[in-house]
Amino acid sequence: MKILKKANKNNNFIATVAIGENHFNEWQKFILPSWLLYCDKFDIGLVVFEKDLIQRSDSKWKKANWQRLLMGDKLQEINANNVCYLDTDIMINPSAPNIFELHDQEKLSVVSQTKTPYDHATVLRKIAFLRNRFLSSDYPLDSALFMNNEDYYRYHNFEPQEDIFCSGFFIFNVDKYSNILKDWFYKYPSDVDTVTNGGDEPVINFEFQNYGKINWLDYKFQALWMYEMAEKYPFLYAEMNNEDLFIKCIQASLKQNFFLHFAGKWEGNVYKNDSILDEKFLNELKNFDTYLKMPVTGKPVGPIYP
Repeated sequence: MKILKKANKNNNFIATVAIGENHFNEWQKFILPSWLLYCDKFDIGLVVFEKDLIQRSDSKWKKANWQRLLMGDKLQEINANNVCYLDTDIMINPSAPNIFELHDQEKLSVVSQTKTPYDHATVLRKIAFLRNRFLSSDYPLDSALFMNNEDYYRYHNFEPQEDIFCSGFFIFNVDKYSNILKDWFYKYPSDVDTVTNGGDEPVINFEFQNYGKINWLDYKFQALWMYEMAEKYPFLYAEMNNEDLFIKCIQASLKQNFFLHFAGKWEGNVYKNDSILDEKFLNELKNFDTYLKMPVTGKPVGPIYP
């Protein structure tokens, strides 16, 4: 575990798992700068786990995304209080509010991926159609992408739960939940079969919600780029090599959201451009944030023309 920034007041931390040199380097280059700005603003600590949290020889070893459930022991060693886990492909708007002020430390905080500003069934149709039309004719127009809540849980022999969230973001209180998360990790075998190719997301969805203490947060704290792209910027599917256009659209999406998650392989890799968080854009965010704090009176100033 590397401590990239200490927390001086509330001992709240953002944490991630970036195992493997390439994975770590990409996160450090394209994502970390936005996290540091955000952490500095609110005095939030920042840690990264760059090595396996369990020996690969262990019969319970599972792929890296599962290992976020094992962070607790190391986090207790540094007296962490509440921890916001983020996947390494989540970019933060530095002007976003302090996420920990919205967390209930008695609960697990997550963001629904079905209750969004968009009609869920329609946005999934758009994603499937646009991928098939512009990215690969092999992409299926009907797949597990369209599983409803009940089918999603029944497929894994779980009782259906209220909703589905993307497990790339969650917040937990270290003292209250570290052992619980660890127990959930060890409950499942290394060859666990899930619709996400052995990934933890269906399991985490079931265990979190079955436990019954969920604090649902606003979509803006985990806006999904594939939703944003399909709904607001569908023209990008025909412009996949147009870096300048992607930069402008990603910046526009960041302005409208707090945390932007580039999940998945189809639309996700476009964040790997260090021009997105350039000085001009960051200054614009800062200046607008300052302007929002300025009182306005509505006093007429006469005609103004461009």
